[in-house]
Amino acid sequence: MKISAVYIAKNEAHNIARSLESIKEAVDELILVDTGSADDTVKIFQSYGGQVFYRQWDEDFSAPRNLALSKATGDWIIILDADESFSEATRKNIRGVLASCSPSAKGLLINMVNYDRDTGEALDEFYALRIVRNLAGLNYKGVVHEQLYIGEDSFYDSQRVAKELLTIDHTGYTASISKEKNQRNLRLMQAAIAGGEPEERYYTSLYESYTALGDTEKALHYARLDVERGRQPITYASRSYRGLMRYYARTDTMEKKLLRCKLTAQAVKDFPELPDFHAEHSESLYQLGRYREAKSEIDMALSLYKNYDGMEPCLLTSEMIPIMKRRQEEMNVMAEQNRDIKISACVIVKNEERNIGGWLENVRAFADEIIINDTGSEDGTKNIITKFSEENPDLDMVLVESVWQDDFAFAKNQCIDEATGDWIVFTDADELFVEPEFVKGYLYNLRNDKEVQALFVPMANIEASDGSVINYFNALRIFRRLEGIHYEGRIHESLALAGRETEMVTHLADKSLLIHHTGYSRDISPQKAQRNLRLMELDIAAGQDIRKLYRYLAECCYMLKNYQSALDNALLATQSPYQPIGQQGDMYWLALNAMEKLAYSHEDRLAIADNGIRLFPELPDFYARRGMILTEAGAYGEASSLFQQSLERLETYNRQDTPTESSNIASVMHELYADLGSCLFNAGEKAAAEAMYRTALNINPWTEKALCGWGDIYDGRPERELLEGLRAVYQTVPDYEPLLQTIFAANGFVELAEYFGGENQQALIRVKSYPWIYNRAMKELAVILPYLYVCLLEHYDEEFAKMVPRGLGNMVKYFHGLADENAIKGHYEEYKTFIREVFAIATPDTVSKYIDMLPLVSASDAELEQHLIEVAGMLLKADKTELALELYNQIPADSVQVNKEFWQRVGICFYNLGQYQAAMECLERAQQDKRTLSYRTWCREAMENGN
Repeated sequence: MKISAVYIAKNEAHNIARSLESIKEAVDELILVDTGSADDTVKIFQSYGGQVFYRQWDEDFSAPRNLALSKATGDWIIILDADESFSEATRKNIRGVLASCSPSAKGLLINMVNYDRDTGEALDEFYALRIVRNLAGLNYKGVVHEQLYIGEDSFYDSQRVAKELLTIDHTGYTASISKEKNQRNLRLMQAAIAGGEPEERYYTSLYESYTALGDTEKALHYARLDVERGRQPITYASRSYRGLMRYYARTDTMEKKLLRCKLTAQAVKDFPELPDFHAEHSESLYQLGRYREAKSEIDMALSLYKNYDGMEPCLLTSEMIPIMKRRQEEMNVMAEQNRDIKISACVIVKNEERNIGGWLENVRAFADEIIINDTGSEDGTKNIITKFSEENPDLDMVLVESVWQDDFAFAKNQCIDEATGDWIVFTDADELFVEPEFVKGYLYNLRNDKEVQALFVPMANIEASDGSVINYFNALRIFRRLEGIHYEGRIHESLALAGRETEMVTHLADKSLLIHHTGYSRDISPQKAQRNLRLMELDIAAGQDIRKLYRYLAECCYMLKNYQSALDNALLATQSPYQPIGQQGDMYWLALNAMEKLAYSHEDRLAIADNGIRLFPELPDFYARRGMILTEAGAYGEASSLFQQSLERLETYNRQDTPTESSNIASVMHELYADLGSCLFNAGEKAAAEAMYRTALNINPWTEKALCGWGDIYDGRPERELLEGLRAVYQTVPDYEPLLQTIFAANGFVELAEYFGGENQQALIRVKSYPWIYNRAMKELAVILPYLYVCLLEHYDEEFAKMVPRGLGNMVKYFHGLADENAIKGHYEEYKTFIREVFAIATPDTVSKYIDMLPLVSASDAELEQHLIEVAGMLLKADKTELALELYNQIPADSVQVNKEFWQRVGICFYNLGQYQAAMECLERAQQDKRTLSYRTWCREAMENGN
């Protein structure tokens, strides 16, 4: 058996001899790759009989390590740094350990003890891969904190060596040189990421370097990213978890307590063997009053500590055990004295098959019982509920089936009658807690605050089509199950206590209980508005005080585009004695929206904005609206000042744990930045204006004011700086060029429109003679043209076909057999111009026939493979999974397109189709990023549940 030892070094004369002394009796070959030493490093190494090779240092640790590996001829290779040496007590065991090693082991994990060389203090210890067999394909990857691979695979089949047999002492991170090393490492990592290496490769190391350099904000950022992806197959993988735990342990707000508990729960899930992680989780549960769970976790921590011998370091010490045992006794007492609270989750539904599954999964995180009142569903809602109940037999569920009475309060009270919990969480099917696991902890913490009867929780209205925030507000969604508690009101019902004239005692929860609500998305709002308006009319006819309903009437009228009635009711609502807590500014905001639609004068709108500023001086909203009106009027200086005031207040608003007033500013942030850009541009600050336009487009890539403002900076010419900036904004937006072409054309930017339009779309570009007619026509054409194209595919009409550009017209003609293959051969760009609209609204037969045209619009087999991949991806996003899979199946196995991203997408297809085993097989061949790991987890859960 021949043993080699390899090093890389530069100016390590003060360390190298100590390391060589520790292995000289065990090794047969010593190899050093020197990267530019100016001291006696090489001389000392050669004095021990070692071979020295030279390589210029080029900011890459893997390169010299790989050179050293290539020179080793031993059966085993010991890999050491100059500041690492085997301990005096174990160095004599090196040969014996290797001789007795299992034949299946490809590498040995050796216990490493980090010492501060200045003080001699032992800092920590962990296991690291330091001895490997001399295997073909052995190589390092990564410019710093490099990892060992076998070919392209991470190193595998490692065996741990007991610390009593082998231990390595490491003195490389002393306090005196830690800052310098971490600055160097950070610089190398940043360069590697900028050069294209995946950032996730360095998450753990970035956390460590920023921690050592005192940049807490960035350290926490990378620690969170590291933890989000789950336990990594590296030694000492728990470092980021520990850093976050230390941070959250120092905070005492409710939100931070809940975040700490969420983190420790994740930690014990990812590292179930670590005693100290169970101890941390126990303490976080105890702080939330969840005593029984806390007791269970501390029991587990003490049990695991007795015989712990894992690879991850355990930071518990024998001195801590008596303290933990006293805490254990305290938790036993508290668990006996305090019974667990019970939570009932309630909902009323009708035809909610698109939402109910998500709602059930959401409330399962905290509910002890689930009560659903179905008021007449005719879709798959009840089937979904039944299936969920069968899959969760331990969860108490009650399904009430009732006849809809045109009365929301009546239906909700039927649920309350069935509830048995201490607390009731009553949400709609389209309302989901962002962090549902926080609900139970929050309510546990209120166990001794008996005065609080109900909770207002923060809510965000979300536009379902793009995930954007419409506005934030507070709503009553959680309350104690008290005697006589019930809802009142046919629509926009309110909670009341029978026989009590005093108002309920409410509490405003912080952002940890944030709910996302998608019920007022663009594709849903008109239908809800019609229904709500009808129910309010019934309420009014039955004697309801109309003053309570002004705000809701205003909202319905606005959704139905009856803007004058919306304005009238909004202004009446501002004067009503019935004002909802925390939502009084909403009607001023809605009034401004309606006035804008009705083209009211700047003066009239400014009067409303001024009222908003006067009444709600801490809100960012009305400063922004006043600034936007003044921008329209050309008062750029005053507008710019108002925008800055708005942004300052927004920063303060976002820092609040419990904002007391709702805000609508999120829905116009893209317009705010676009208008601020206009103000800066008119003040001659072009660079600052460009930054604002870029920010606006990053929020909403189709902010027309920002695109046109950015174009104005470059006088409408496709300059390199503008094009590079646009590409950066739209790098994740597929097929953006035609839309940019349309917007620029509609606003008179002829050169930019021609640049993004391409040679086959120039028929759409016309030099303007009558600007107003041109702009209006182009805007309407941009809306109508995609739908006209789909209609022509469905039903050919020669006159209408003349209205589309020639390339698209040829597609239509071929589709109906009116043109031959040559008319569309190689014209893939025209083919995909409106492909998303085809997939979204065309009939299945048309979609299938359109896909069949793919080989004809591709100029070669290589292009066809690329197009198959691209179109399959579009189909997958359009929820047409089976069609997407058919295209993926057409890709030859030896194609360059069959890469790790390909296998990820195919795996997702199989998952969507419920073929979980096939999905797992594909996902194992995919890139192992966060998305793949999530789908693998879901597949395993589905298979474990018998799906």
